[in-house]
Amino acid sequence: MNRNEGILFFNHPIAGSRNSHLGFFVALRLLGSAIICIIFLSALIIKASPLLCPLLCGRETLPDSPPSSPAAILPASCHSHNDYWRERPLFSALEAGCVGVEADVWPYKDELFVAHGLDTIVPNRTLKSMYLNPLLQQLDGTGRSPSSLPATTPRGLYKSRPTQTLVLLVDFKSHPEKTWSLLMRELEPLRRSMLLTSYVSNQKIIRPITVVVTGDIPAYLLNQDESAESRDVFLDAPLSNVQSGLYDAANSHWASMSLAKLVGSVSSSGFSSLQLAKIRSQVRSAHDHGLQVRFWKLPTWPIGLRNKIWASLREEGVDILNTDDLQNAANALREDATSQ
Repeated sequence: MNRNEGILFFNHPIAGSRNSHLGFFVALRLLGSAIICIIFLSALIIKASPLLCPLLCGRETLPDSPPSSPAAILPASCHSHNDYWRERPLFSALEAGCVGVEADVWPYKDELFVAHGLDTIVPNRTLKSMYLNPLLQQLDGTGRSPSSLPATTPRGLYKSRPTQTLVLLVDFKSHPEKTWSLLMRELEPLRRSMLLTSYVSNQKIIRPITVVVTGDIPAYLLNQDESAESRDVFLDAPLSNVQSGLYDAANSHWASMSLAKLVGSVSSSGFSSLQLAKIRSQVRSAHDHGLQVRFWKLPTWPIGLRNKIWASLREEGVDILNTDDLQNAANALREDATSQ
């Protein structure tokens, strides 16, 4: 063994030991960082998705209470997308002034449950308990019998604009026939109180609540009884198919589609002239058929781009702004109204 070989022989284990300890501490730090990231991301998910709260926090129902000062709320043409995710599902939307609320429904045990998925159903979170009963209580809370009121008396949710209707968008998630049957049954108290927008004798009578259905629902369900004297549930028509002649004010109320599907991605400078032309064409077609336009799947980030998109859609005549940022959307709409 020469001298160099001796040095190598005695030093190699020591270097290996040092490397081993260094690797252990690096791995330990990486593991600690990963655990912190998981905790942080979990907190963000729970904060951003109140839908998980009933499952993770052990609550069966979400607390809800009427707006503190409904007389002072000025309605705005915004739709609260999946508002049942929020801590105050219905009234957070009303408090912002939105004229549309949304609920995904699943038929289960002869009830319509409100949930994003069948596996997230929670006891007592039903369409009746979260939406229909509170709305009926709000609208009939004056103590006046509906039969004692003239048919033309405004009775809307917003005292500052009593003729304003609130669209209850019910998204059918499965078993459309059963869901339809349950919905018609559960709407009966609102129907008896003459609170539902109806199409009667070739005329649409706007009342405090306009029920619109979307999702997994065959169009024939809405037209299955052509001899009926009136209709009080309407379709969210597919905006891209309005020109087919199948949809008008008699069977539909809104015409909607994904903005991303229509125009694709939007650059940081906003819509291109070609994208604006596509939007303008769809809006014109829907309005020609007596329908209001709503786009969903709008970009939400960055905020500056989102605001540009909101402004452009309003300029092009889009009637309803679909949003999760209720207060900012409502404020932007009110500012537009006052500046005109």
